[in-house]
Amino acid sequence: MPWDLKKAIGSSAIPPTPFDDSDRIDTCDLERVYEFIVQCGSTSITTPVMVSEFEALCEDERKLMVRIACEVSGGRSAVIANATAPCMHKAADYGAYAQKCGADAVIAMAPAGVDYSYVKRYFTAISDAVSIPVMIQNHSGAGFMLSSEQVIELCETIENVKWVKEERQPGPISVGSVNAVKTDALEGIMSGYGSQYAPLDFERGAIACIHACEWADLVQPVWDLFFEGKADEARKLHYATLPALQLEGLMGMRYAKEVLRRRGVFKNTNMRRAARELSADDHKEIDRIFTLVSPYMRDINTNSN
Repeated sequence: MPWDLKKAIGSSAIPPTPFDDSDRIDTCDLERVYEFIVQCGSTSITTPVMVSEFEALCEDERKLMVRIACEVSGGRSAVIANATAPCMHKAADYGAYAQKCGADAVIAMAPAGVDYSYVKRYFTAISDAVSIPVMIQNHSGAGFMLSSEQVIELCETIENVKWVKEERQPGPISVGSVNAVKTDALEGIMSGYGSQYAPLDFERGAIACIHACEWADLVQPVWDLFFEGKADEARKLHYATLPALQLEGLMGMRYAKEVLRRRGVFKNTNMRRAARELSADDHKEIDRIFTLVSPYMRDINTNSN
């Protein structure tokens, strides 16, 4: 039975895509990273999206990412599968495939360079291809950026469009802007920006953050504390671990892969998209981060998976 996304609170973790030295997806590392996410306590997995370099993946690779996520999670975490595509027909195909694999929801970002009438047709096509929830990814730096009113209109007029990942700048303010337009048609909001603004996102109406997975075990407990009504404890934990989240914004996905390598999940930090190699100074700072957050890290072992 599909997950009720309203119960997928806190961490919705995204895997970076592991590549071997021949530039192929390393399926062993991919299985490990999904198991890592589950063991971190994340209530959902979102895959393969921007963190995953999805635009550099071929169609078969994207489908592989979704299929393995569903197989490894085995219902222990919800799976939110990316259906973003340059045209509505391919987006609908990705959505239908995700549901066939057992995904609990799909997420899609409308393509850039189109008008709003096409955006409506695009999300209608995805909705018509599935019976699971469809989430809008509303990003200010990519795709078609929607206003709060347009997000609500899509939710109210398209059957399965019921969720939004709201990450227009400035993130928490945009979350609050969407949440302020009260309607039963919008079932929930998830945020972005690597959970750096978790206290603000929670206060403004987000139930979870979709973020790169390397520190998922630091993210989930913060949100759990907020939902338990322990806001002071949540803020204390958030600010104690925030430097680990912030460093991702400075160093990018190479940092995320390096953290996963150090945690025994990835063998290397290979990327397809251009990315700066980490310097000796970068590695020294990562050493400091590990020391800082080590009291809060889960002891996770994915070697048997």
